[in-house]
Amino acid sequence: MDNKIERMRGYSALASWAVWESNRADGEFKNEADLVEDIDFSIYEDQLKKSNTIFVAMNPGGEFDEEKAKLATRKIENKERPWNNFHNVGRSRDYLLAQAIKGTPEYGSYMTDFFPIVGSNSSTITKFINSIDNKELLERLILEFDEEISLLLPKEKEIRLLCIGKKPYEWSEKFLINSKLKLKKTYKIFYIPHYSGANNGGIKNEAEKLGVENYYPTVVKTILKKIRDEQ
Repeated sequence: MDNKIERMRGYSALASWAVWESNRADGEFKNEADLVEDIDFSIYEDQLKKSNTIFVAMNPGGEFDEEKAKLATRKIENKERPWNNFHNVGRSRDYLLAQAIKGTPEYGSYMTDFFPIVGSNSSTITKFINSIDNKELLERLILEFDEEISLLLPKEKEIRLLCIGKKPYEWSEKFLINSKLKLKKTYKIFYIPHYSGANNGGIKNEAEKLGVENYYPTVVKTILKKIRDEQ
């Protein structure tokens, strides 16, 4: 049996799977309290889709430390709470993403952040990423990303990245689509809005554009269906 969890465990500090558990009897995710934080993903092994679709967000939140950032790597195993990214209760509003992906063909997909550079201030992270002084670091991290995806999907030539937010979409375009590095995979990128409260305006704009309810899960389900229909 192809055990994807064991194969990718070395990346479990940054990555996760689009599988969630709810405290509600109906399995829905209506608010933060509905989300179960610590999941035994091994019981869902058969639901982890070996597809070429991957969700990619920006970077892990936390306090930015430039010296630590310069030593960043994707290859980090979280032994205490593996796969906890995108599965947290609190200000993150991860429950909205859970509800958005629930019941879709994308359920069970691999999820990760584009860069493993910790920092909650997007301006600080962007400045660090754009600095010419960090060019070699970024090239190494892009190659690590490609290596990680190649380990996950060794037979797939083209990878579909569902970018959660504008920044990972821009980075994917810059560092993957237009990359001068020799990558093992080719990438096709798609944008879905981020579920952060700071992006409520962006979510509303997408809802109006699509002609659907101004509710994040509805917006994302509509976008995902549109992406599938166009393939």
